[in-house]
Amino acid sequence: MRGFLLSMALLALLPVALQANAPDGGVEKIDSAMVSAVRVSKEAPFAVSNISSSRLSAFSTTGQELPFLFSSTPGVLAWSENGMGIGTTYMRIRGAGDSRINVTIDGVPLNSPEDQCVFWANMNGYSALLGSVQIQRGVGTSTNGDGAFGGSVSLQSRPFSTQPYAEFKVSYGSYNTANVGAAVSTGLLKNRTVLELAYNSSSTNGYVHGTRGNSGSWYAGLAWMGDNITIRYRNIGNYEHTGQAWNGVTAGNDDLSLMDGTYGEDGVKTYKDLYNLGLGRYNSLYESLVFNEDEYAFEKDADGNYLTQRYEMRGGSLWPRTTDNFTQDHNILSADWKINKYTKIALALHYTYGYGYYDEFRPNNKLSKFGLSNFVDSKGVLVKRTDFVREKGLSQHTAGAVANVSYNKGRWNLNMGGSAQFFFGNHFGYLSYIANPELEKILFAGEGKYQYYDSDARKNDLSIYAKGSVRLGACWNIFADLQARFVDYKTWGINDKFYEIEDGSYINQRLFVDSNWLFINPKAGFSFVLGPHHAYASVAHSNREPERNNFTDNGSYPAPKAESVIDYEFGYNFTRRKFKAAANFYYMDYHNQFVQTGALSDIGEALTTNIARSYRMGAELSLSVDATSWLNFEANAALSRNKILDFDEVVEDWDNGSQTIHYDNSTLAFSPSAIVNGFVNFRFLGAALTWHTSYVSRQYLDNTACAARSLPGYTSTNIKAKYTFLFTRAVKSLELGLNFGNIFNSHYAASGWVYSAIYESGGHPNDNRYYQIGYIPMAGFTAMGNIIIRF
Repeated sequence: MRGFLLSMALLALLPVALQANAPDGGVEKIDSAMVSAVRVSKEAPFAVSNISSSRLSAFSTTGQELPFLFSSTPGVLAWSENGMGIGTTYMRIRGAGDSRINVTIDGVPLNSPEDQCVFWANMNGYSALLGSVQIQRGVGTSTNGDGAFGGSVSLQSRPFSTQPYAEFKVSYGSYNTANVGAAVSTGLLKNRTVLELAYNSSSTNGYVHGTRGNSGSWYAGLAWMGDNITIRYRNIGNYEHTGQAWNGVTAGNDDLSLMDGTYGEDGVKTYKDLYNLGLGRYNSLYESLVFNEDEYAFEKDADGNYLTQRYEMRGGSLWPRTTDNFTQDHNILSADWKINKYTKIALALHYTYGYGYYDEFRPNNKLSKFGLSNFVDSKGVLVKRTDFVREKGLSQHTAGAVANVSYNKGRWNLNMGGSAQFFFGNHFGYLSYIANPELEKILFAGEGKYQYYDSDARKNDLSIYAKGSVRLGACWNIFADLQARFVDYKTWGINDKFYEIEDGSYINQRLFVDSNWLFINPKAGFSFVLGPHHAYASVAHSNREPERNNFTDNGSYPAPKAESVIDYEFGYNFTRRKFKAAANFYYMDYHNQFVQTGALSDIGEALTTNIARSYRMGAELSLSVDATSWLNFEANAALSRNKILDFDEVVEDWDNGSQTIHYDNSTLAFSPSAIVNGFVNFRFLGAALTWHTSYVSRQYLDNTACAARSLPGYTSTNIKAKYTFLFTRAVKSLELGLNFGNIFNSHYAASGWVYSAIYESGGHPNDNRYYQIGYIPMAGFTAMGNIIIRF
């Protein structure tokens, strides 16, 4: 808030210093200067998908996080923990996860510097705030922020409106899901200043039990416009309070209560058994199955559904649910100066504050889990286990500056600039409840909670770049890009892992990381454009430093090293007014890529280590046909092969400790070989209807390509319909819409986790391991209606 008020005061003084009239139509053109540094034109030699403001506006009524919109483009996979697409959401591009995807908003890095992720958990309203999105697959042209190892996502806020407007929208649907949004603009005031405000809020009970939550975002924008300069301040914030379900629905091959399910032809258990047996909405973070020790099975009701019970705390109260609570506040002050018709300068100062935590009930945990020694209570009983509630959280401060100069004249299009970003963060953990009152009294000592870890981190990220293209003759364009990036990362303090020492007590894992890297990232390519034909080829090199978890969770593996990739791309586009087709082929050669080892953290996160050689290769195809003026067919497909060479898996062996198993050529986990989307779009007068069917092939949950430890392929179909009434009075338009999700009620999981172990004495050698799989189920059929009124 203080940053907001300071910026408001600064902007209030600017009109006094800068006296000019804003030319008509100049607003949007100048606003795009910073974004041009991270985006590419349609002639560039890269694989690109663009999402328009109309699609973003329509999507904003769903309340879903943006990755679910991105998943309609080639090679993008999205899923959410609550099964509804609202709340904690994840995405992959070409099989690469969130920490490997570079995201910017108006050219400013959006990734959390330490974890290198964008946490798509409280950003559903962003779709209503954006004017466009560009997704670059592969290394692309990322120049600001973290290196892109799967793709880049460039978000651009909506251009300021020169005309006043107001908009109100409301949606309601399945699982008590509601979405409300409003936006207003003053238009140009005295031909110079625009003020815009927006707010969006979503809530849902969630498909999965205990995932009830609400989230939202706000936007405040103020701009001053002169003949050749635009100065803007944007405050973009978001929050969430969401029930968590990261454990998913758990099943294993030794879980006797689940053995009456159906099996596919390949002998792999299908999802239908989980849903038909009543586990589709079960959440082990919220409830537990009722176990009958006499029958050694979980109990069912008369309809065959499993009985569950809520965790009970001391005094008979029930644990409400595990919640994640997070808020972010982004502040961007930017200036775009058009020096002449060929040259532009853009500068942005930014500051982001983030704070969040989650509370989790931990039933019957060992005291050593939290670094506590066993103790004897007043009755002489040795206490080794009890129930806890842990609170884990973080705070983040990120500040920086981004600048670029662009020159566009004749055959030349040149761009150079740089960025500086400074980060400070704190990680903390508390015990806020202990079921044993004597232990609680000792540890809390009047403080109300007990802190069991605390660590800090600092990261500086500096980069400069120069890139440009030159047109040769009428058809050829040559592109080159060179970036130098310096990263300095430090973390220190005590972590939430504990080691037993000789006297039987425990000490925290001590953190002291002081590492720095200098990366040189070159890119080059060419394109050939002749009428409707566009052919291109490019090669790009990118480096990426380890993220925090690579240091804290690497166990006995060697210290993590930076990873790199060389990305080879070539493709062809054919564009006519009624027919468009595109094919892109790629080979991404990774060195020291971080991949899963088979081990899991205590909240189900996969641990990783550097693997010397791996690659991703594939083809991305798209097609669009206008059959008539009112009927359009679209399709896209991403077909890939994703391999690790010379991979050593370390498997827990319950008889002998562990085993190491070597694979010469194995498939990368979470990398489906096919993602296909098909669309039928109908538009006539004010009516619009879209049929969208998507298919995702099998995903392996570890790097062993074992079908038993995988997620079967799935198909899902959605329908969106709307009708827009246009008016000429105070109300400009009224839009009525219906969204139907998963209309065939497919039962599937879009992601998950696996734990496996060798237990030969128990009948589980390597070729028939004991395993548990956590499925992240998506909702069945859903429906939502919406209304949008524009003034």
